[in-house]
Amino acid sequence: MTAPAYPYAGWKDLRGLLAPVTAPPARPVGDDSSAGTSDRAAEAPFTLLFVHHAGGSAAAFAPLPRHLPTDWRLLAVDLPGRLMAMGEGGFHSTTEAVAWLAPLTRRLLDGPYGVFGHSMGALVAYELARELSGDGRPPVWVGLSGAPAPGHRPDRAQRHLWSRERLTRFLRDLGGTPEEVLAVPDIVGPMVEALRGDLAVVDTYEERPGPPLEVPLSLFTGADDPVAHPALAAPWADRTTAPAERHSWPGGHFYLYEHTAAVCGAVVRDITAARARRRTLDSLAVRHS
Repeated sequence: MTAPAYPYAGWKDLRGLLAPVTAPPARPVGDDSSAGTSDRAAEAPFTLLFVHHAGGSAAAFAPLPRHLPTDWRLLAVDLPGRLMAMGEGGFHSTTEAVAWLAPLTRRLLDGPYGVFGHSMGALVAYELARELSGDGRPPVWVGLSGAPAPGHRPDRAQRHLWSRERLTRFLRDLGGTPEEVLAVPDIVGPMVEALRGDLAVVDTYEERPGPPLEVPLSLFTGADDPVAHPALAAPWADRTTAPAERHSWPGGHFYLYEHTAAVCGAVVRDITAARARRRTLDSLAVRHS
C-alpha cells in the first residue's frame, strides 16, 4: 500500500530537533554497496523507533536521547492529526495507522532496529512489529509501555465519544500535561481533539489474528497507573515466543518522565541482550545452513 502524503506527519530525528526523516543516512565514502545484505545490516547503526501516546507527539520522547547510546539512531513518529499535522486528519484504528506507517518505516530502515511505544503507541508499535515481521523484517526488540495487554483493558468506555469538557478532565487526571497549558483554550482545544481521534484507536482496538512475535518483549509500567498497572500489562508476555522482561516504577500513567534515566537504562540493557540473542541465533543458522 502506498502511504498517503502527510507533509508534517512522519518519522522525526530526536537528535536533530525533530527534523523529518525520509531515508537512511548516507553511507560513508568508500562504502561497498555491493556487499551482501547481512554485511550491510551488521555495519548499519541500530535504530530505535518511538510511537507516542494518545494525544501526544514525537516531542513526548525529547527527554530520552541524553540517556541513550550516542551511536543509536533515534526516530519518533508524529502521527497525522496533531500539532503542525493537525489539519491532515488522524486515524481511527491501529489498522489505518499501521497501513500508513509501515511503508514509511520500510523505506528508512537500513539495519537492526527496535520499536518502543507508550500507551496508544504500544498498540501501534506491536501491530507495526507484527506487520514488518510478516515481511521478513522483524525488529530485534519491542518495548511496550503503559498499555494493558489485548483483552485486559479495565473498562470498555468509548472515550472518543465524550464531550470536550470530559476529555479535558480526563487529560488532567492522567497527568503529564502542565496545568498552565490546560488553562489556555486555544491550546487545549486542538490537544483534546487530537486526543479524541487517538482514543478511537485505543477504544476500538482488536488484536489481529496471527502468530506471536519471535522477538524479545519488554513491558514497562507505572505501579500506580490506573490504565495499565503491572497485572494488566503482564499478559503481553504471551504475544512472543521469545523472552519477555517486566519493569515497573512508582508513578502513574506517565511514570517514564519521573524515572527517565532508569527507564532508558532498562531499555539499553534489554536491547543489548536482544541484539546478542539475535547474533547468536544468526550464527547458529549459518552453521546449520
